[in-house]
Amino acid sequence: MNALLIFLVIVILVTAVLVYLYFNKLGPWKKEKSPASAQTPAQTQVLPSITDFSVDRTLSPDGSSEPYTIEPYTIEPYTAEDIKKLSNNVTFTLKWTNGSGFEEAGVNKIEVYHSVKNVETSPPTSFDSNGKWIPSWILRKTVNDKSDLKNFKEDVTTSINGLEGVVTPYSFEGTNFFKIVAYYGTNGSNDIELYNSYTINLAVEISNGELVGTLDMTSPETVTYKPRLDSGKGQSLGKEISNKLYNFYYFENVPQSEDTEGGGKSLFENVRLVPVDDEGTQFKLEKGGEYFKVSGTGYLFGDIDNDISNASTVFIAESQEQKINKRGYEKVILLKVLIGNESESYYLFGKDGFKKLNDPNISSADQFFRRNIYINSV
Repeated sequence: MNALLIFLVIVILVTAVLVYLYFNKLGPWKKEKSPASAQTPAQTQVLPSITDFSVDRTLSPDGSSEPYTIEPYTIEPYTAEDIKKLSNNVTFTLKWTNGSGFEEAGVNKIEVYHSVKNVETSPPTSFDSNGKWIPSWILRKTVNDKSDLKNFKEDVTTSINGLEGVVTPYSFEGTNFFKIVAYYGTNGSNDIELYNSYTINLAVEISNGELVGTLDMTSPETVTYKPRLDSGKGQSLGKEISNKLYNFYYFENVPQSEDTEGGGKSLFENVRLVPVDDEGTQFKLEKGGEYFKVSGTGYLFGDIDNDISNASTVFIAESQEQKINKRGYEKVILLKVLIGNESESYYLFGKDGFKKLNDPNISSADQFFRRNIYINSV
């Protein structure tokens, strides 16, 4: 009797469970529960970006009160400390255009960094596993005012001066790179690199001669560098060079008076400098559609099928006379070409052609003086 009672209780419990499931979970009239709506994906955050980056490099007349007794391009070079001080005569002005994302991402600060590679005066600090130099970035400018960030405007301009804003002065001589970083989000907890000229190999070269040349300047000189596509070579930084014509002169004899102005003999006239490198250190010379060609130790214009590819590359540097006495001319320069196996440097000596500076046949001060070439723009 007890066994039958237990059996009936079990049957009743099982039947109750089945009835519950049928009416509440499995019944055909039970409405199918709508699937949980998929979560709306979070919108992708608009991050800040910039375009139209360029750099103005301005060389200004020296403002140092310290005396300098070593002339440019003499055998004894300026010291590393001299070059650091002269770097104060250099100003880089960075310009760019803000894209979208500055306001959307909540940018609250921009930092501008500078790095220079020069194994002589500013030794590189580290290399990667392939021996490639790793920039040692130096923070030069911090902007955290929205009005300065120009969130609601587009064009941004900021400048970096040689000694301004640095605890330890360093030289600008060498290959200069720039990096721009934006900080955004809560308390600037996120950052993004807006620009890095090192990663795309865009650089501004500053030479020892350019720094020393500021000692003799009377007014600032600015050159604009812009990233551009260089056909067949990837990206490079081009230097904008004005399309000027120049007249070239020389002196046959050492002038008797330091005050002599003009009086140089015409070497060639109406010559255009055609840059053939991105740094602006190498040129080909064009005159009336004909090009400059070195033949032996002499030179000529034309007779090379008027083809610039057959023209000689000329290297131009300032002479020490640039500092001593320009004699009324704009610049005093040396013209150098590489002859033969391109390891021998020859300098133009007036109409004497090209000779080495230590040529034993140069026996008088007048002959040596003729390697100074004086130029004026037309």
